[in-house]
Formats: sequence, C-alpha cells, structure tokens
Amino acid sequence: MQNCCTMVVKNLARVCGFLALLLTLAGCLEVSTVVHVKPDGSGTVSERILISREAFSQMKPVEGKDKNDQPGKVPDKTRIEKKTREMGEGVTFVDVHPVETKSHEGYETVYAFRDINQLKISRNPDTESTADSSAGTASIKKNRQYVKFVFSKGEPSKLKILMDQEPGEKTQSATSPATPPADPEQQKMMADLMKQFFKGMRVFLAVDVDGSLVSTNATHRSGKRITLVDVNFDKLIAHPRQFAAFNASGSGASTQQMEKIMKNITGIRVEGRKEVDVIIK
Repeated sequence: MQNCCTMVVKNLARVCGFLALLLTLAGCLEVSTVVHVKPDGSGTVSERILISREAFSQMKPVEGKDKNDQPGKVPDKTRIEKKTREMGEGVTFVDVHPVETKSHEGYETVYAFRDINQLKISRNPDTESTADSSAGTASIKKNRQYVKFVFSKGEPSKLKILMDQEPGEKTQSATSPATPPADPEQQKMMADLMKQFFKGMRVFLAVDVDGSLVSTNATHRSGKRITLVDVNFDKLIAHPRQFAAFNASGSGASTQQMEKIMKNITGIRVEGRKEVDVIIK
C-alpha cells in the first residue's frame, strides 16, 4: 500500500514539477503562479499560496519559529529578498498582501521584471516557511525545475516558453520489472487514502499576455491566457478508474506517457510540449 501511494505521488510530481510540495504539504494547498508579459518583454509575476482553514487549524506551531512565520502567513523580508534574487537578474519585489477566500487563507506576492529573458519560474513552489526539516529543504533543491523564456522584441514580438524537464528522465524499458496490478480492494483503499491526502489541493501555472496574443501552439489557451499546469486533485480522485490507470503506469513512465494518460482525466491540464511558441503585439 505504501509503495502504491508513493508511486502515485512520484507520477504526479513528475508531470507537475511539485515534488517537494507534494511530499510536505499535499492536501492543504492552493498554489497559483501567473506570469504577465507585455509586448516589450517586461511584466510581473503573481504568486499566490493559500492553505485551507481546516488544515491550518490542525497545524501546530513549528518550534523555534515566530508565530508570524508559520504556514499561510505573509513571508518576512529575508525570504522575499531571497526569492526575488532566485527569479533572475532585474527582478524586483512589488508587493505582498494577505488573501482570504471562503475556504482558504494565505498571501499573494507580486514581482516585476524588466526582461523576461532573465526570468525563471520555479516549478517547485517555495515551501521554506512550511517545511520544518533540513531534509525537506534538501529535497526542494534536489528537485528544482524551472520554466524559462526566450523573447525577441519586434512587430510582432516572439516569445518561447521553455518547459524544463527532469534531467536523465528515461522511459520504462522492457527489462524493467512490471508493477503488479492492485486488486479491487487495494484500489479502493488507495483511492480512499488519496482522497484524504490530496483533498482540496490545486496547483496552477500560467502565462498571461498583457497585449494581443496573435497566435500560439500551446495546448491550453483561453483568450490571452496560456495554462501550463492546472491540476485539481479533487476532480482527479473523483474518477477511480482513470486514477487507477494512472497509478498502474508505474514510476518508470516518462513525462510524455504520464501526459498522454492524463489527457482525458477531468480536472487536469498540463502542457506536453517542451517549447511553447507565442506571437504577441
């Protein structure tokens, strides 16, 4: 049972790029990152991190930390400065403010960039304020992945979104040991466990064009928004057959195989291309 659950987490993490997040805070977070890009290559980044009130009420304060440095609280100046530097040269901090919804609370941080060529967006959200062990921090660094950009200003301007993948990723070979299928009882037990593990969780990553989006080869486009990752875990676990098929694919499957399986699963949108081309004015 434990191996099955671990495999599901790894499969999801491979596609979403949120391994550290999944292992430390699965089930209580809504994480949203939106890059707003202008036709001249400048823009802003809005990062929102929300924790469900139900999960927040069950969390105990981390020993040795100030009450204002607990999960869901606005980060301090030191963490903001560190995150700003990590996002690239020319990125500056604009604002951070608390956010509350009907079911969640947390904060939204806004950054500005002069040149999107210098910007890099981590696909592993900063969970420093929520991870209370050195092992968690090491896991974040080890699995760090980025979305990067190549921009050419003109009439029109051209933007290329580079979806970073895990290094050394390989497909499952014919000689790899097959994962034995779980029996119906195991599948039900695992589904029930996953419902609790991922309840209320959602991860979202998108690029918004602050101008005219002339054309793009992106898989998921709505108006001026290009969605790169949108995983609603409540919808995923509501389809036990598809969830079981996803789990049965095994931890040796490639990102492309995972995306093919998830293509028809309601509530999941993941960009399969490693490079996304966008023409803007």
